[in-house]
Amino acid sequence: MLPTSRGPQVGLLGPVQVVRGDGVVPVPAPKHRVVLAILAINSGRPVSADRIIEELWQGSEPKFARKTLQGYIWRLRRVLGEDLLTRGGGYELRGTPQGTDAARFERLLAEGQRALRTRAPSLARERLDAALALWRGPALADVPAGPMIRAHADRLEEARLLAVEAMLEADVELGRQAATIPVLRELTAAHPLRESLHALLMLALYRSGRQVEALSVYAGLRATLISEQGLEPGRAVRELHRRILAADPALDCAL
Repeated sequence: MLPTSRGPQVGLLGPVQVVRGDGVVPVPAPKHRVVLAILAINSGRPVSADRIIEELWQGSEPKFARKTLQGYIWRLRRVLGEDLLTRGGGYELRGTPQGTDAARFERLLAEGQRALRTRAPSLARERLDAALALWRGPALADVPAGPMIRAHADRLEEARLLAVEAMLEADVELGRQAATIPVLRELTAAHPLRESLHALLMLALYRSGRQVEALSVYAGLRATLISEQGLEPGRAVRELHRRILAADPALDCAL
């Protein structure tokens, strides 16, 4: 659930919802959820009526599309109140720092990634755990997907995977590599071309005393990349492979 603050909060990390001080307000109509999602994605920026209509009906709008949209806005305004503004030929959801769970998630993700870069894995894990706890299911799960919705949902899901990967990296740096290995096995199977996940699995295996398995992960990745893309692994993974082959003592250094 989103933190309490002035005005309603919009949840995008799962089924779309509006959270007010007294609880969750349902938005049962699919078209209303589309309009709400568009405005929340563009929080703090006006969206033209034409753009909303295109997303709603994708070139098959009804004869009285603008009037229908005005009816949707009227109903949403009963939930969002003064935070739903009319701007010229369009509408705007008033932007606030915590106006959507997605905005809060992205802030926490950035803080976690920054903590990893500055060698503070405990802080990174705290921020990333908080970020991932905001998710209630697939992004925009119950919103009929037009181009804008689909692109934003895909972007959020990619950010979610980045957060999971960063949290696993923090765990490896904290010496918890044994617990990460089963999760990384699943993720590399689901994302066979994602080199960063394979590199993390290689490091976790190596730090668990499983050098041969770590080298096998590299061999599998290399074979897949050559078969699927005609490419060798990138420089970072090749360098990690070289250091594992050499049993570089520096690889054992977890914080």
